[in-house]
Amino acid sequence: MNREEITRLAQEAGFVGMDGEHGGLRRFAALVASDERAKLQGEIETLYAMYELASKQRDYLMEQQNAQVAAMRGKMQ
Repeated sequence: MNREEITRLAQEAGFVGMDGEHGGLRRFAALVASDERAKLQGEIETLYAMYELASKQRDYLMEQQNAQVAAMRGKMQ
């Protein structure tokens, strides 16, 4: 959610800025948007770490399967 959307929602909810120009409301909206971005960035970093772990596990399992197939082919000859 961006600053403009937060400001619009706050105005619809009946909140009024701390000064006549709604500067307080704009500052509040900027803080909320910044916090939202920080939270999403943390979630993205967590998902990326999970992706890296899953990829490493997949690669390890594929290496094991390739080794088993190679061993089975060696026994068949």
